[in-house]
Amino acid sequence: MIPAGRQRREASPSPPPSPDDLEAASSKFKRKRRTGNSPGSRLARALRLGPGGIVWATAWAAAGIALGMLLSSLCSFIISRLASTAPLDALLPPGQYEQTHPGDTAATATDRTPGLAGAERALLRQEMDSFVQSLCDPRPQLGAAPDATPAEAQGGVVTAGQDAAVQGLATVPRVVDEAFGKQSSSNVPGVEDMHRELRLYNDALVAGMVTSAAEAASRQRPALAADLGLAPLDHLNDSASLPHRIAFLNDLQEQVRAGERLRACIAATVSADVAGVRRDLLPWLQYHTELGVGHFYLLYDGADPQAVALLSSIRHVSLLHIHAPFAGPAERERFAWYADGAAEPSTRQWVGQPGNFGLMVKQGYGLLEALGRARKDGQHWLLHLDPDELFHPGGPAFSLTMELAGVPPHVPAVRFMNFEGQPEAADLTNRIEQVTLFRVHKHFISPEAHWYRQKYKLGDSAAFLMLYANGKSAVRVDAPGVHHLGPHFFSGSASPRWQNPKNPRGDWHDVVSDRSVVLHYAYSYQEDVAAKAHRSCPDAYLQAARRGDRAKVKECFVIDFDADAYMAAAAGPAAARDFFLERMVLGEGSRVRCAHPQRPTQLAWCNLFDIARFKFLMEKLGLYRRIHGPQLLLRQHEWQIQRRLRAAAAVALPIA
Repeated sequence: MIPAGRQRREASPSPPPSPDDLEAASSKFKRKRRTGNSPGSRLARALRLGPGGIVWATAWAAAGIALGMLLSSLCSFIISRLASTAPLDALLPPGQYEQTHPGDTAATATDRTPGLAGAERALLRQEMDSFVQSLCDPRPQLGAAPDATPAEAQGGVVTAGQDAAVQGLATVPRVVDEAFGKQSSSNVPGVEDMHRELRLYNDALVAGMVTSAAEAASRQRPALAADLGLAPLDHLNDSASLPHRIAFLNDLQEQVRAGERLRACIAATVSADVAGVRRDLLPWLQYHTELGVGHFYLLYDGADPQAVALLSSIRHVSLLHIHAPFAGPAERERFAWYADGAAEPSTRQWVGQPGNFGLMVKQGYGLLEALGRARKDGQHWLLHLDPDELFHPGGPAFSLTMELAGVPPHVPAVRFMNFEGQPEAADLTNRIEQVTLFRVHKHFISPEAHWYRQKYKLGDSAAFLMLYANGKSAVRVDAPGVHHLGPHFFSGSASPRWQNPKNPRGDWHDVVSDRSVVLHYAYSYQEDVAAKAHRSCPDAYLQAARRGDRAKVKECFVIDFDADAYMAAAAGPAAARDFFLERMVLGEGSRVRCAHPQRPTQLAWCNLFDIARFKFLMEKLGLYRRIHGPQLLLRQHEWQIQRRLRAAAAVALPIA
């Protein structure tokens, strides 16, 4: 969603300067100031003034040299006195030490916590030392020089003695630093530099590295949901409550629809049986209905008549069919025409291919049909999602419709980048309630966080986000010439509706939301990996996987991670379980790639430790984000449903 402030800037004839403009102006001013006050410029002016000017310039130069020598002597004296004072440990009460080790346990951390008086004295020394160093440094930098070379920073593995190496970061001027001095957290007792702690953490990782993948895997100690306090309110394992849950959903839709002016709908492709409706689709439908979604257009790719009957009983769900017996001859003929590539140029490249490619053809057909029906139904916006994805609004209203209502009228489509759910336990049963930690898309992180992003990829994963990274899109249903470009994008025709000062021709330009995202709960359960072997590809690919023919298997998948999961699932339940634990679960002993200190080209394995502290550092850095909104919303729904179930049970009791 585009923040209101940005909309006002676009509409204003004289927009305020951006941070980049301020930095450019500041750099220009400093460059002019340096040029105007440099010794060369002063000498040039003195020469133009004749002999008197030369004498004047010489006197000023001599005074400057004398002052510099005096300051240098003063700095040396103060630094020597600071160095000769008692160390920090001597300032602390007996038995208390500075907390410097990233792997402290709760017990040892208590012993290492400095007393308040000692911390204040240490703080005074640190501030004085920083002040003196700033006086003595002839060319102050806005950050320490990186320890890692650019090659190491791009290596994607953990090595010893590393800090964040962002090329050019130390020399980029920041307006806030120029105005108020270098900003620091040193005024908070006990707070240490995050990058220093991560360097110590990396050193400890490398110290325990092993070259054997099997040995590294044996060190993993994944937590259970109960250990982390992640017991779900809804275990998603009963079907007897389905009529009551669907009645609750229908009532919820009536309540939400009464207050909505903008009409938003969602299109998706599903293949659930009855258990899938209970486990996956009903929570997904409840959540998005609460966010203001007024209608769902679901292409049904399954074969369960009971699931079709259940979904058909939901008032704001329209099913689109492509298979007999649910689809009639006209519907099957229309899908066959589309699947042959006659309708959409964007799907012709996938026609006749198996697995994910065939799925994208079905998704494209579902989007084509959903757009047509949404237009007839008077919908305003359409969002494409999968059943394992939730829209997460960034605005204070926590509403999809409110986010879309704020889109400027000259924007035809909005793209929402995706976060990936990070399982923290091996035995999850309700992904929306139990997965609250997410890997953050690079659109929302800083350059230095991106550097660390290359280091902490679980197992053999090639990327920090293991699946897709191009987000999902919402589009105006009435946009001229609107059509999909695969599952992630929409396009359309140029129109005067899209004209604005930056786009005078009215070309189609979508925007990327800076605050709302799509939460992708991929591979949250061990069963998600095992199911790959039975539903993704034709049997010929399963046999190829069992022979170890990964090149053949890759013909069935767009993303490498999916192909790896399929290979593991084909090898049996034990291999699927190991794959899930090693590649998906973030826990004590999780593996990451690291390099040997003496032989950087030799890759080995490091096991993460003190995982609670590691998660805190990753959240502080911005690579992970804790999100509880979906969990809390669905728990509120579950409490209401449980009250309905208890009331129904009380009514059903026989009268004595």
